[in-house]
Amino acid sequence: MRSTLLLVSAFCCLVSASPINFGAPNDFPNFKNLVPKTTKTPFVESCGTPVQPAATTPLPPPTAGLNLYMIAVGRGTQNYTCADSTATSIPAAIGAVASLYNATCIAGGNPTIFNEIPPAALKVPLPNIPQSLVPVGHHYFSNATTPTFDLGSYGFVHAKKIASVPAPATTNVAWLKLEHETQGEIGTIAEIYRLNTAGGSPPANCSGMAATFEVQYAAEYWFYS
Repeated sequence: MRSTLLLVSAFCCLVSASPINFGAPNDFPNFKNLVPKTTKTPFVESCGTPVQPAATTPLPPPTAGLNLYMIAVGRGTQNYTCADSTATSIPAAIGAVASLYNATCIAGGNPTIFNEIPPAALKVPLPNIPQSLVPVGHHYFSNATTPTFDLGSYGFVHAKKIASVPAPATTNVAWLKLEHETQGEIGTIAEIYRLNTAGGSPPANCSGMAATFEVQYAAEYWFYS
């Protein structure tokens, strides 16, 4: 419990009023140095036996024959549009942008601490950092319906949603299971889970909202190959 509180405090102490810009995939947040150096190795064999957090309504399990490859913390925005700014309009999702940080060994070595990272990360402002300080990769949408994960040498995946369940808290965006599409991919990643989300849900309606807007979020991403 003490270690969990220390982790949250480490994130919270960095909070400031600085604006956050996630306009491009290369805008990477500067909290990767809070993650121990042991997380640089993505392969689960060297990082214990991580166990997925349990959803209130279970998602389908990984397909038989797949193995957990890497776990990342994503931090960015869920993006929405409104037809107008009245209460009769409902926000529509138009994708997301997030930076991804390899946290496989934290998940395997101390899942209690790991599961505190998304809500703690949500409280940290994310100024741009030089591209020389590159985390494990980034997540964005290559078109209106295709989530994309660029993990550099670890893989490049165009994905599609195959299952969704509500997060335990309504302020948090849904938990998902995704699977790879077959075109333009690099590597062996076949399925991806978005779990333990923090933030990201839009308001119930568009009253007073801009035509497009962003909602800050963080989440765990579990990659299977």
